[in-house]
Amino acid sequence: MLPPKEYLKKIKPFSFLTNSELSRLVEGIEVVFFSAGSSICRIGEICSHVYLLFSGLIALYEDDDRVLDFVSRGELFCLISALHQAPSYYEARAIENSICYAIDRDTFAKIYHSHRDFADFFASFIERRFRAFSELVEQTETSFDPLALTPVRAILTKSPVTCGPDTPVQEAVRTMETHKVGSIIISNHSGKPLGIFTNRDMRRMIMRGRVEGKVSEFMSSPVIRVDQDVPVLEAYSTLIRTGIDHLVVVEGEKVVGVVTSKDILAQIEPSSSLLTIYRKVIKSTDIKTLSIAFKSIAHAAAQMALKGVPFYHLSPLLTSIYDTVTAKVIELNISKATSNDFLWIHVGSSGRKEQVLTTDQDNIFMYGSSGPQLLFAESVNNDLNRIGISKCPAGYMASNPLWHLSVEEWKKRFAKWFSEPIPEHVRLLTVFLDFRLIYGDEEIFTQFVDYLYNRTTNQTIRFLAYDATLSEPPIGIFGLKHAEQGIDIKRFGIYPIANGIRVMALDSHLLHITNTRDRIEALHQEGFLGKEITNDLLEAYAFLQSLRLRHQAELLTKGISNGNIIKVNQLEKLDTLVLKESLKIVSSFQKNLKVRYGVDRGI
Repeated sequence: MLPPKEYLKKIKPFSFLTNSELSRLVEGIEVVFFSAGSSICRIGEICSHVYLLFSGLIALYEDDDRVLDFVSRGELFCLISALHQAPSYYEARAIENSICYAIDRDTFAKIYHSHRDFADFFASFIERRFRAFSELVEQTETSFDPLALTPVRAILTKSPVTCGPDTPVQEAVRTMETHKVGSIIISNHSGKPLGIFTNRDMRRMIMRGRVEGKVSEFMSSPVIRVDQDVPVLEAYSTLIRTGIDHLVVVEGEKVVGVVTSKDILAQIEPSSSLLTIYRKVIKSTDIKTLSIAFKSIAHAAAQMALKGVPFYHLSPLLTSIYDTVTAKVIELNISKATSNDFLWIHVGSSGRKEQVLTTDQDNIFMYGSSGPQLLFAESVNNDLNRIGISKCPAGYMASNPLWHLSVEEWKKRFAKWFSEPIPEHVRLLTVFLDFRLIYGDEEIFTQFVDYLYNRTTNQTIRFLAYDATLSEPPIGIFGLKHAEQGIDIKRFGIYPIANGIRVMALDSHLLHITNTRDRIEALHQEGFLGKEITNDLLEAYAFLQSLRLRHQAELLTKGISNGNIIKVNQLEKLDTLVLKESLKIVSSFQKNLKVRYGVDRGI
């Protein structure tokens, strides 16, 4: 058996450590033998050691004696319990006669907190112990981590450390040291973040031989930021997607904190099935693995919906996962592209970040000087279809030559739709004005959105408002009509709100905000919607979408993939009453739109 130090040198991340750090670690190591069948750590116990398996086989069991995972040679277990002194959520049991290195938790923790690369490795490792996909599909109870739905502000532990752009860089470093933080935000007088200076920037500065100057000369800018109310999983997705270490959290335009992947991972229990699958998506290197993960996601999300997780919580989660799947498929196909000079854009409900359980592809393609890449787009669309995101029946896909255009051609296309608001052009605008960049140059996309504002006409807005009022909710004198045949909740409830709010967002130059809820809140803040109608619309939209989600989840469990028709006579009494009141709000909103845009007199 190799001495501990020689063995550890061959294993990442112990290979990152210096000889002195390895020596300190080895001082806290014992060699322990476990006979087959013996228990190493039981559920609910706080482990006193982190174990590294040298030989044999260890299994990790849930409380119902189902196997969560197996530990093989060179792998660690009992890491989270020992590191955070938290009760173990599994039992570690030897399947074969096994030899382990038992590392004292205090010694391990000191090395962990003092060595960045070492800690970063384990921050990723912590996520590995999760339920198998096959078990997830069979679950009758939802197994999701509430933290994934928690707003990111809830995990902020420190106030942001900030300085002005003219602050000397040496003073900024001293401030970081005083507050014991790894970053400092550079902001203006109103608190708007202009950039961020991190330990990584400091190392880069020193390597270049510069130690003087304003901090703005060395900061990373622009900052990657998220709103304080986004779910933790969405923030984590942004960190992974952008490859950064620090994410600036804002309230409006004002910085309120900084969150890192380690901040999130330190609080995540690895029993979260949906987060497990999400991590699997991120690590996927082929379409088959993505397909397995995606099917598991649908079932996990369906269970969450059936347990009552509301739309405003679940949809951002789903959208974040769908975005990651799409980006991953694009990356897997990128070698087939002649150039990276393109934008991949989602439109429709995905463009609004309102992903539901049953969805199809709605995407468009903008290319630059390199020219069209139809074969590449077709390959991406086909792979997404194989994974489980079906092709759009109406053909709104990047591989369709109609929606595969240069940036300049797209500008001309939108300009024509705006200048000639015939019914066909209005219909296309209702689809394509909900657009969101998934892959490509954000600056080019922002310039494109700005261009559209200069092509908007009052006549176009009026026609769009008229279109949003055409499908009136089936409310009769004696209650809801067509109770037995069913109500298309998407057509008569969800679309009228989404379409009407889009009209107001376009009119108010808020089109860069794509989500309906965010648009409603922004319109209220800008004075375009009163408090009462704002609250009514937010509540009605949430209920209608949540009812739709639950309905789709029930159908999904029966193997039915599509469903927007709600049979009122099959609803609980309370749901029927709330549905009726929600549709009344929709009807009232449509009447307000008619008056506001003068379409009560017809077009």
